[in-house]
Amino acid sequence: MTYWVWKERLGTISLLESCTEEGVVIIDVRDLKDGKGNNIQKIKEKIELVANLLSAGQKIAVRCAGGISRSNAIACAVLVYIINGYSWEEPWVAQWSRIKKRCPRAQENPDLIREVKQALRELGRNVD
Repeated sequence: MTYWVWKERLGTISLLESCTEEGVVIIDVRDLKDGKGNNIQKIKEKIELVANLLSAGQKIAVRCAGGISRSNAIACAVLVYIINGYSWEEPWVAQWSRIKKRCPRAQENPDLIREVKQALRELGRNVD
């Protein structure tokens, strides 16, 4: 099952849910660690890739092993990256709230989130 977290265009899935509807591009983030020790450049590249595909009109499903942490962290980062500035709330808090409403199994991994937020800062986005 794809959990559509933004406009039926950005979703998150687990490895076992990789059979998506036709036309959905799957971006795999299993190469990221579900914790600390990630390459910040690699995180930035994932965020920019998903954002660029969305801006080109693609439907995207971000995939990790369980569909719990990494996929949702990257989806949230993409929302902060492309929607930043359109919320009165703190950007990360506002978008994570959106993720949690649409994907109840989503859980924040504090170490991974710190690295994802660092990547967003390096991309020029406010996350606080």
